[in-house]
Amino acid sequence: MGRAVTDIAALLDPPTHQRTIRLAHLHGRNLRQREIDRFAELGVRAIDLGASWPVLADRVVFNGEFFLFADEGIIGEPAFTMAVISNTGMIDIAAWQPATNRLALWCGEGFALGERQIHHPNPLVQGLHVFRDPLGWLRASRCGIVIIRREFARSVLADVPVLVAEDEQHRNELQKVLEFAGPLIVLDESPSQAPGEAA
Repeated sequence: MGRAVTDIAALLDPPTHQRTIRLAHLHGRNLRQREIDRFAELGVRAIDLGASWPVLADRVVFNGEFFLFADEGIIGEPAFTMAVISNTGMIDIAAWQPATNRLALWCGEGFALGERQIHHPNPLVQGLHVFRDPLGWLRASRCGIVIIRREFARSVLADVPVLVAEDEQHRNELQKVLEFAGPLIVLDESPSQAPGEAA
């Protein structure tokens, strides 16, 4: 009986890597009300900042496409952090600084925000939406992906039948990254204007 309980407990306990990712991410602080209000002004609902895993605030040191958390003695820069969730669970953390639009990974295991949707698409959505940055992704209730490591786009997205770009320029950028191979890239037909933006 003891062994069966131990086996079940082991199945319910996340792997060490996922536990490390989760704990590192949770060292960040919850968003302040003014940050939540600012996201709301930009068209992001508060619920989309917390589901399925919260957007947190932290201090980081950016180093190209990677970052480190600013530990004691290191000042770092403010950034929002988000979990990168794949088929196997939480595999990495992304840090995003909206003012500079820098987006980087902690471990280098992730490919994109929302990457689980690459292999588990929403049957109610036509194609896999690709966003330029986390703001568009959060506005869309995290439906789609934000590519962080472009060098892997061609191999990771090769079996996706249709990608949905934000606009014509974005479609051209995606075609360049994919080297004109792989999925059909179409334009998003839905209105993408956030509250407060000029028409």
